[in-house]
Amino acid sequence: MAYLEVRDVSKNFSSGRTNREVLKSVNLSVEEGQFVSIVGFTGSGKTTLINILAGLHTPDSGTVEIGGQQVRGIPAQAAVVFQNYSLLPWFSALENVRLAVEAAFPSWNREKQLSQAKRYLETVGLGSAANRRPSQLSGGMRQRVAIARAFASEPALLFLDEPFSALDALTRANLQQELARLCSEVERPVTTVMITNNLDEALLLSDQIIPMTRGPRATLSTPINVSIPRPRTESQLLHDDNAAHIRSTVVEFLADFVHTTPLKPAPLVKGAHLSRTALTDKTILEEQA
Repeated sequence: MAYLEVRDVSKNFSSGRTNREVLKSVNLSVEEGQFVSIVGFTGSGKTTLINILAGLHTPDSGTVEIGGQQVRGIPAQAAVVFQNYSLLPWFSALENVRLAVEAAFPSWNREKQLSQAKRYLETVGLGSAANRRPSQLSGGMRQRVAIARAFASEPALLFLDEPFSALDALTRANLQQELARLCSEVERPVTTVMITNNLDEALLLSDQIIPMTRGPRATLSTPINVSIPRPRTESQLLHDDNAAHIRSTVVEFLADFVHTTPLKPAPLVKGAHLSRTALTDKTILEEQA
């Protein structure tokens, strides 16, 4: 059995007389230490899925298991990085991170917790802003605090919902490399599921990329293995034939859903090309569901 196992998960949202079927029969298996990226359309249900995996939403049907145990609430060994920062506004950046450390390591004294929090704030380039409150930070800086908070808890399982979308290019590249380092430590493997609309980011970090079909009733398609040696760099991936093949395969798959609304998973055709569409990966991924 895989470390993270999702079986036939479905989720609907109701508003008055309207019932929206967001996810339908989603299945996912992630091995311990594996990094999996899920890519798809904006509004297709990716955030709903990550919230279910993290125990924040309950599926209407199906199960989610971590280490053989069914998920009921946020797992103690997991950390989540949201799109919207989710910082406590009345605490400093340092205290926001320290509180996560305290929850993960309650036996540590306050001094050790603060040291851990400071270390990870410095890792994301915010050592000098440790005493500022979220209202005194830019959007990108708040997201860096959220990432530091997740890293500082030293999780076994990491859920990421577009974690780098609000960052400038240099900070994003630095944090991507730090994330890759964290997740590849042999003595403490971190199992990671990331939602992203950035295929290059997925190629840089992932062991597998999984396209999501367009909603409503979105589901996951066949995983694509990213068998590119590590460490990887963006410049290397630009000239890598395997990376180009994976990129075109994902884009081709998603292009099939631009003008359709499938009710069941479509097979992923390996070796597909973009000769029959002029759409770019950015256009496809930002197409509204």
